[in-house]
Amino acid sequence: MKIASLAMEEFLSLGKLADETIAEHQESHDPQLRQRIHQLSSILLRRRMRHEFVSALSEGTLSLWAGVMDIAVLYDSTANVAYVEGEVEALSQAISAGDAGAAHLAKVMKDRELRVPSEEILDVDLYLVDRVLEMGSGSAVLLCALAQQAAGDLWPSTMVLRNGRFCLLDAEHTLLEPTEGWRITKLGKDERVHPCSIKDALLAALTQLFLVSLVDGSLRELHHFGSLLTALNGTGLEALPFPLGHAAMPAWQTD
Repeated sequence: MKIASLAMEEFLSLGKLADETIAEHQESHDPQLRQRIHQLSSILLRRRMRHEFVSALSEGTLSLWAGVMDIAVLYDSTANVAYVEGEVEALSQAISAGDAGAAHLAKVMKDRELRVPSEEILDVDLYLVDRVLEMGSGSAVLLCALAQQAAGDLWPSTMVLRNGRFCLLDAEHTLLEPTEGWRITKLGKDERVHPCSIKDALLAALTQLFLVSLVDGSLRELHHFGSLLTALNGTGLEALPFPLGHAAMPAWQTD
């Protein structure tokens, strides 16, 4: 088993040669070989997507919405991107049909029954935009990103943290709070909030996904989100304790 693991890791490090080998054998008549080749192909694809995500976010070329979409696809490569795009377009049309402002945006989001769960729960689905749109329940950070994307220039806003909760704030100090049922309040002149960068918001979602994987005991997803978080912080999985760090299982078994 150890020899097989080392062979798999060595193969995955071959770059272009690995791609050529996968292309040559992915339709093999040998069912065992075909299964292993498809497994390797999936691992390589996920690794490359992680690398592209980390590079784009580190270089400042990744928008918040693109990052939200990437996280959904990184978790599940079959995520229905077309469905998400269609739902966002429908929200945008509903927002543009009324008066520009926080009040109408809040009404549209409530009418669509997009809400933060009343109880604090750890659930992967709350941080994946396709599932948030399907279920109607989402984390505050995801709902803020969704509302911001749908509203666009009709209601320009900044994502902020207020009392530890993600909200949207406009230039007139109007605050929209998804955690409070899309409540609208006027921010006091002396009241401080923390503006969130794109990296702040995406790291918040990734950290929660890592915690869910830890609680669920999903080693594959723990490795996946741990790889993203450590790469974004300039370290590697070796900095984490077992089973992700030293003496961990081979990466190909958890990727």
